[in-house]
Amino acid sequence: MKFIKAFILFISVHFAHAQVNCVTTGDQLGPYFKWGAPYIANDTLAPGVLDTTRSLELTFFVSYDCDTVDLDTLPSTYTLQIWHANDSGTYSNVDGNPNNYHYRGELELTGYSTTLHTTLPGIYPNRPSHIHIKSYLTDAHFTDTLITQLYFEGDSLIQFDGAINMPERWIRLDTIKDRGYRGEFAFGLSYIIGVEEEAGPVKRMYPNPTTGLVQVEMRTAGTITVSNLAGQIVHHESLGQGNNRLNLRHLPKGVYVLSSEGISRRFVLK
Repeated sequence: MKFIKAFILFISVHFAHAQVNCVTTGDQLGPYFKWGAPYIANDTLAPGVLDTTRSLELTFFVSYDCDTVDLDTLPSTYTLQIWHANDSGTYSNVDGNPNNYHYRGELELTGYSTTLHTTLPGIYPNRPSHIHIKSYLTDAHFTDTLITQLYFEGDSLIQFDGAINMPERWIRLDTIKDRGYRGEFAFGLSYIIGVEEEAGPVKRMYPNPTTGLVQVEMRTAGTITVSNLAGQIVHHESLGQGNNRLNLRHLPKGVYVLSSEGISRRFVLK
């Protein structure tokens, strides 16, 4: 009860806006992850909202470099594996609890945003309310998985938990009259598609994201290839030592990988 009161006192003076996180920090896999969770139908995590005062509507975004990414322009959606405790703080499918995958599911994010409906997780013993997330680019030919836990700003138990040091993972909630809570969260994925390598012929490339004209500075002359996330080579070119101008405006918008001598850099064509 103390938890809910803390929410009411806090969110009565705030309106929910998505945190546009540059990077979403990772966490341990957490207790009670289970393979085989069903695909989430109608954007509602089964068994749905049993108590309307605890209804939770969450809108998820994906951001790169603090800008929202339209996933429909990419060759891959972004998949979330989600699991959380029920109203009473109990997880399904563990420790003799019902083997029913309640409040467990797989959600594909598409477009600019995807809204999930569930219930406000109960307080797991001695911890603030939280939602476990395991997420990744669905069809990427490389594996970059984010494992994290999301909390709720205003939870009175955060100050006694490690979550106190992770405000980039707090979801700000707003009340919906007679219908529970609403919040938004943006997964910041700079570390997936903006990693820069120090070694190799390519010294640097910019801008990233780009509209199609890319400056590539080479330490030595060499051949570069550009691949999509399915691993298909869509462009190759020999570049000289020093500055080179690469024209990729003929390619569709999306995330690509520029490689030379086994060293790869990911970039966004917008």
